[in-house]
Amino acid sequence: MIPAIEFKNITKQFGNLKANDNVSFAIRKNSVHCILGENGAGKSTLMKILYGAYQPDSGKLFVDGKQQNFHTPHDAINAGVAMVWQHFMLIDDFSVLENVILGNEPISGIKIDFKTAQKKINDVITKFNLGLNPDDKVEKLSIAEQQKVELLKILYRKPSIIIFDEPTAVLSPVEVDEFFNIITKLKDSGNTIILITHKLREVIQIAERVTVLRQGKKVYEAEATEIDEDILGKEIVGDSSFEIASETKLETDGEKKVAILEKAGLSSGGYSKLNDINLVLRAGEISGICGVEGNGQNEIVDILLQLLSVENGTAELNYSSVSVVPDDRIKKGMISEYTIGENVITRKMGFEIALKAKLKKLSEILIKSYDIRTPDYFTPMGNLSGGNQQKAIVAREIENQSELIIFSHPTRGVDLKSSLFIHDEIIHVRNSGRAVLLVSSDLDELFKLSDRLIVLYNGQTVKEYEPLELKSRLKDAESFTVEVGKLMVGAGIE
Repeated sequence: MIPAIEFKNITKQFGNLKANDNVSFAIRKNSVHCILGENGAGKSTLMKILYGAYQPDSGKLFVDGKQQNFHTPHDAINAGVAMVWQHFMLIDDFSVLENVILGNEPISGIKIDFKTAQKKINDVITKFNLGLNPDDKVEKLSIAEQQKVELLKILYRKPSIIIFDEPTAVLSPVEVDEFFNIITKLKDSGNTIILITHKLREVIQIAERVTVLRQGKKVYEAEATEIDEDILGKEIVGDSSFEIASETKLETDGEKKVAILEKAGLSSGGYSKLNDINLVLRAGEISGICGVEGNGQNEIVDILLQLLSVENGTAELNYSSVSVVPDDRIKKGMISEYTIGENVITRKMGFEIALKAKLKKLSEILIKSYDIRTPDYFTPMGNLSGGNQQKAIVAREIENQSELIIFSHPTRGVDLKSSLFIHDEIIHVRNSGRAVLLVSSDLDELFKLSDRLIVLYNGQTVKEYEPLELKSRLKDAESFTVEVGKLMVGAGIE
């Protein structure tokens, strides 16, 4: 059978860097194919070549057996290739329908034919069980629903090949299952699916075939039935001794209570943001918070940073210092044009001028201690990979030696090797006797690191698993994942 896609000896170079180095492999029609690799492995470059955003320096691209030379994304779209980006491109003030037809409006006479558009959109919603209302404003939708709108935009144009970039990064377990059901329906309808992800468990669950890139080269390819997480991890990082290890957990409460929120409430714009939040953070303990995004996590962080005050209940903050690894490293965690040292000095001492020698020494210490891969100490942080940017931010906040450190989505968009390094650092912080708050949408991460787990729904604490109970429940991680996932979406709450 002619493959849906075939890459033949694709090479793409940026300066001295070979982003893709003689890459060759094929993707079967009507299949789910996962492409894995660390940040900088060449995944994004290869997909941008398929999507027409880049052109290869050498090699050939075949789609449905026909050689293609896409010069723009428009060329790729016309050939049936579509891409759902990790960061949504929706207009909040527009309805679902308006977002979907934007740039591809059906015309009747001199007017937009909304009736025809609505029928076509409703047909797609029904066929793939998307559960959307075309008249709803995007700003009122959940993250999972917004992702469905992005998919609806794609399906409205009837592609044959769909690329998904980190599609489950912000979804709850229940939403991930719903998403995978949609993927299965897409495949059964004749589509070819390409998934770019860092989540190895999901690869095992959904993929039919896997390709691993490392340093621009294809290094591994296999049927999903031939792999497990350890095999994939070894191939991704290029280390035969690689293991996904479990961490030792606490079985008793930490001693000192550094922060206590009791029946805490907070409103904004007439809406209740927090309602009856109960949370105790203890020294020498990692408290994990899980919940679908937008259920009070950001407000809790802002209260602990003293950027917000509770309106109801109490907030007892007993720590003398607090540091935070923010949820968006680009917007909140760094100044892209600054070096590592300059970002550290800015965070600690405002914009006062520091001696170059001091900056150099500080940078070199952090680069060595935290394995930050950078050409030199004066390279702007914006030029580093996402994983190295995140390690630099983690290094800065840990080195502040604060009593409480908040890690908000610390490994989102970060490759496997960097994620494991950051996990080790979080454990070291806990073991040093400091209090840690871990906010994440990744249940595997929360289960691995948390000593105590708090589940949020609708701005409330709906369940707290204390250390001994959490350790016991994690012996059956599969059923525990289902239980926590249901709580995150409000199911099973008494």
